[in-house]
Amino acid sequence: MYKRPKISIIVPVYNVEPYLETCLRSVAGQTLKEMEVIVVNDGSTDNSARIIEQFKKRYSHFICLEQANQGVSKARQNGLAHSEGETVLFLDADDFIPSSYCERLYQALQRTDADMAVGPIVRYYTQTRQAVPEDMGVFSRWFLEGEDKKLLFTNFPAVMGLCGKLIKRDLLERVQLAFSPYLCGEDICPSIQLIANAKKIVPVKEAVYFYRQGREGSQTNSGTERFSGLFKGFLDARNYLLQSGQYTVYAEGFEYVRLVCLCSFMEMYDLSETDEKLLQEYRPTLLLPARLFKKRSLRFRARVKLLKWCLRTGFSYARCMQQVRRSRRWLFKEK
Repeated sequence: MYKRPKISIIVPVYNVEPYLETCLRSVAGQTLKEMEVIVVNDGSTDNSARIIEQFKKRYSHFICLEQANQGVSKARQNGLAHSEGETVLFLDADDFIPSSYCERLYQALQRTDADMAVGPIVRYYTQTRQAVPEDMGVFSRWFLEGEDKKLLFTNFPAVMGLCGKLIKRDLLERVQLAFSPYLCGEDICPSIQLIANAKKIVPVKEAVYFYRQGREGSQTNSGTERFSGLFKGFLDARNYLLQSGQYTVYAEGFEYVRLVCLCSFMEMYDLSETDEKLLQEYRPTLLLPARLFKKRSLRFRARVKLLKWCLRTGFSYARCMQQVRRSRRWLFKEK
């Protein structure tokens, strides 16, 4: 008699040969055994396909899907369409998880009857092998439901990423996830959809997800052509919250995360002319009332004021911040 897997792990793969074996070993070594692992090779041109085939031959619960290169969102959709588990976990092919990871998340769902379990993200730096944990504040709670889910907006990885979450099948069936083809920010809208529609979310502080930083070829290594994806990802999520009637509930946290991410990006990278036009085109969505951020730090509120001034006058926020940094360096030298 067929027994449905407890978890379907979906791993999209594109040219991650140096890291893929570490990722798949971490999956193969899970203490929870009733699972299927769907590895979607998104048209890799390195030796990733060979590594996947080795794991498929060795482990009967590994399933390999091949597709022409279409991007991570299409790969996840393909994997999800072929999955049969009670729950679904998305794992990036350059990341890895401890052996008890799936069991801890699954047991938490069973214990609390939650729709989704969320674990903390640890940033793992490839060059130094240093692991840097995120702020654990939200993980002190037993579970989150109703308006308490707003607390998740203090946890940036939970808002912006699909990884680090174990999602029940019925939640995925209730919500048609808006997967986007953006180079950056493709996870934002689906993640917001899950948070907004989950009746109960359980934080599991012991279930740590290792998120690799600084790998060669990673989309997160460069600012080139990434701003529009990040901007549109947040815009899609904002439109979803508005259309579903949930924007008022989540506006304070959502807009804080959105402006922190957009301002931080502009402070690090120059924007193209197209990106500057995108800001002006959607200027009304960024001219937010000051009362929305009255609980935030003075530094953040100053950044928001500068952004508003730039939007109204046509000055570039990115260039203004470059001038601010130059002035700070000059003042420091004067001292």
